[in-house]
Amino acid sequence: MNKEKFIDWPYFIGLMLVPVVVVALLFVYAKIDEMSRYDPAFFTEEYRDLYHSPGMIAIALEPILREGDVDSIRELLGTKRSIKQLEARPDLILVFLLEADEKYFHYLYFDSSDYNRVLQYIREWNGRYVLSRMDFYYYMDSGQWKVIAGPLAAAWWSLVIVFTVGVYVYRRTRAASQKMYG
Repeated sequence: MNKEKFIDWPYFIGLMLVPVVVVALLFVYAKIDEMSRYDPAFFTEEYRDLYHSPGMIAIALEPILREGDVDSIRELLGTKRSIKQLEARPDLILVFLLEADEKYFHYLYFDSSDYNRVLQYIREWNGRYVLSRMDFYYYMDSGQWKVIAGPLAAAWWSLVIVFTVGVYVYRRTRAASQKMYG
């Protein structure tokens, strides 16, 4: 008996796995970035004693942000890479620790000249606290990727299901039509 296939299951399952594979690849990329991100020179006992708490980073960061000192922020970041440009904000003040989650401390700074708020993220790494830039690594490491990936994956899966149902209905209708009209 020759039974026509209405849904191509391997194709459907492959399309459903696309968001999972993309997120897995992004995690692998973030882990590879993590291996080469930090400079061992900034993780000596001297730096571990100096930056033993997130508050020490937050206090040291305030004058650096005021002056826009690109060279000094590298020490707080603990990274091999430097920031190319940092806008000086002479009226910036540290306000308070806004939030702390399982990995990051969120410190709020306030610029009284233009009433802008500036959030800075600090985390513990290899025995000391480091400043974290809002880059790709931060989004993957902090879990912020879920805010974007969740809705995108849901939209993708919805489209795959809708198109698969459409193809199924079309193929069933065509098969019934051929059976009925020959």
